[in-house]
Amino acid sequence: MVMSTHALTYTLLHRRSSRAFFLARSTQHVKSARRWARELARAAVALGALTAWAGVALLLAG
Repeated sequence: MVMSTHALTYTLLHRRSSRAFFLARSTQHVKSARRWARELARAAVALGALTAWAGVALLLAG
């Protein structure tokens, strides 16, 4: 049995909208904090990779 995409999308939207009102703001705040933490971690990894490549370039130029 195959479900249509529309029915699946409607079900997912309905589940999201049935969340308790008092939880909506705190849940959004947690998601926002996690998003910032994830972006900060990605920036730290990128900076570490850039530092490593700079080190390799200095060793090769040596």
